[in-house]
Amino acid sequence: MTIPTRDQLLVEAENLIRRGGYSAFSYAHLTEKIGITKASIHYHFPTKQRLAEEVVDLAQARFAEALKGIEAEHTLVADQLRHYAMLFLDGFEASLRPLCGALSAELAALPPSLHERTAAYFRLHLDWLTRVLEKGITDGQLHWTSGSEALARLLLSTLEGGNLIGRALGSREDVLQGFEQVLALTEAPAGQKMGTSL
Repeated sequence: MTIPTRDQLLVEAENLIRRGGYSAFSYAHLTEKIGITKASIHYHFPTKQRLAEEVVDLAQARFAEALKGIEAEHTLVADQLRHYAMLFLDGFEASLRPLCGALSAELAALPPSLHERTAAYFRLHLDWLTRVLEKGITDGQLHWTSGSEALARLLLSTLEGGNLIGRALGSREDVLQGFEQVLALTEAPAGQKMGTSL
């Protein structure tokens, strides 16, 4: 089945942003990838900004659905968190960064509408993590005394940083290594280093 041109543009634009950033891609790149004229691209997306806005909106909706799926398929909070972390490996072999990370790396070059969408994307991460972690702490599945919000930010920061290191070194293991270490601490029996060193 032939993929509609508009959908092809959205897919290729997302790949280009994740690989080189918003500033590094142009409609000229899309004409090469898809084999259509710039006029045809402008028919679907009058501006690069509008194209990028829709890329982010669709990616965020897709991510939200992935999070719902993780909760539906896995009961244990640690399993939910590990499957969440695996999302950071999406596109690793193709040198694609997570979209929110790629955008946040060049906020100064983004129009205000993309600033807002990037912040909203990170809030989606943090809100989901905070809620899942709070459940895990309340149920006794996790042991953490510094609050679910603080742990959510720690896990997200660890994954974003691990993503940069892992891609620089060409190592999938390095993407998740720090995350696994933090998660292992939260799974330790209560009273063993929790709330002291972190």
